[in-house]
Amino acid sequence: MNGKKFLKKIKRFDEYYTKWKWRERKVSYGEKNADKTFFVIRRATCKVGLFSYVMTNIGMIDVAIQKGYIPVIDMQNNRNTYLMDDEVGKCNAWEFFFKQPCGYSLKDVQDSKNVILSNGIIEKSFKYPDIDLVIKEEVYKYWKNIADKYLHLSDNLVYKLEREKQRLFGSDKARVVGVLCRGTDYINNHPKGHPVQPSVDEIISKTKEVWKKHQCQYVYLATEDKKIFDIFKKEFGEKLKAVQVERYEDTGNSNINDIIYADEREKKKKGEEYLVTIALLAQCTCLVAGCAGGTYGALLLSEGYEYKYIFNKGFYV
Repeated sequence: MNGKKFLKKIKRFDEYYTKWKWRERKVSYGEKNADKTFFVIRRATCKVGLFSYVMTNIGMIDVAIQKGYIPVIDMQNNRNTYLMDDEVGKCNAWEFFFKQPCGYSLKDVQDSKNVILSNGIIEKSFKYPDIDLVIKEEVYKYWKNIADKYLHLSDNLVYKLEREKQRLFGSDKARVVGVLCRGTDYINNHPKGHPVQPSVDEIISKTKEVWKKHQCQYVYLATEDKKIFDIFKKEFGEKLKAVQVERYEDTGNSNINDIIYADEREKKKKGEEYLVTIALLAQCTCLVAGCAGGTYGALLLSEGYEYKYIFNKGFYV
């Protein structure tokens, strides 16, 4: 057997093992809660952004509720973007940011009789919120209903959100056009299968139009890209508001998540900063954005925009 065939065989075995390891299965950990069936929502070890976890977890919550199970999200027992290595098995990263969907935690599961571990592999047939939120109103309403019931910020994040909102806008009555503008790895790499992002000129032009038409006081910008931030700052001056976070100029061919979360000690903090950034976007009067996970998150967290414009430019190939 030559080297290439051998490597293919190893890869095929690894794929089979991964699917077997993360398969959905029923287990029992004791005799407690015999009248309940817990559905533990897992995701195979990966490095993805916060709202990728949110979207797939919402999809799994929907599966659990439809089957009469109690969903409990497990971002504790395997490595993920937000846990330091020594926190694996000890801290549930989901609870850094959100409450458990039905008030039950992994502690309730640990001695329970009826437990189903979800499939940790995101299959192509699996349904969860994605770009259809933008292009199909009935799809948006469906997932918005799920999010309203089961997606709630942790008390700590609510406190941080309100404090930042007061600092930036001063009043709940402030009229703000919120803008999400992705740059860095999207612009450099054009990741295959991901939504094409609008240019900065397109975003700014639309922002000006919405700002004027809807008589907004401020422009609130969510971006990880320092060059984009500087362009907006030059354009809108003191009217521009943004969360004070680290932004990046050139990520080369690297995934932005690999750079942002490279420092083990900063993972939780960076995640909290990002969630506050998107939660503020959800509270703006109007929205202008490209299609991206943060946009979908803002749509699901929002109580409703006066006006929204989402650029839908297809996908990178």
